Amino acid sequence: MDIKEELRKLVSAGAFGLLGIERGSAEPIGDADLTLLFTDIDDYTGLTERLGDEDSRRLVKAHDAIVRAGLLAAGGVEVKHTGDGIMAYFSAASRAMGCAVAVQRAVTAFNAEGGHPAELRLAIGLNSGAPIAENGDLFGTAVILAARITDRADGGQILISDVVRQLAAGKGFNVRSLGAEFLEGLSEAVPLFEVLWQEESAASASAAA
Repeated sequence: MDIKEELRKLVSAGAFGLLGIERGSAEPIGDADLTLLFTDIDDYTGLTERLGDEDSRRLVKAHDAIVRAGLLAAGGVEVKHTGDGIMAYFSAASRAMGCAVAVQRAVTAFNAEGGHPAELRLAIGLNSGAPIAENGDLFGTAVILAARITDRADGGQILISDVVRQLAAGKGFNVRSLGAEFLEGLSEAVPLFEVLWQEESAASASAAA
């Protein structure tokens, strides 16, 4: 994955020159804000201890297939695999939220099939901002906050920052406020919102019937 090339599609050539990217420096994305998405398998350490390496890896592979299918469908770009999750970015917050909902629905369908070593439960967190691209990875405050939001999420939850909520306003997502919370390593409380994807799934099923 060439992060520089993917970002080049989102930022004008003139902006890249002004930012010094052609000289091989760190790449602040400037006015091209991205929405960062992290997934995390809930209690993966505990799963590995209970199931053993082989069966826990089967769950990771199922997670990878589900998330990557969601990214492909929604136009997301995978940045890296984190061992028990995936970090990705989107050019639009609404697409990132749509991907997160689709992934959770796919996980629900996967669990309903049965025959798996254990139930797969994912925590998903999203934040928007202007990260720094360097050596095929993304860094900066926007990325840190996205990761901390994911850490706060429970399995089966999608949590988003207020900026993601505002960017996706009017796109049909049902969210509720969790209030402002202090997240690890951050000095100020962060307003958090939960995407109520289960209710959206139930509404979609009723409409289809």
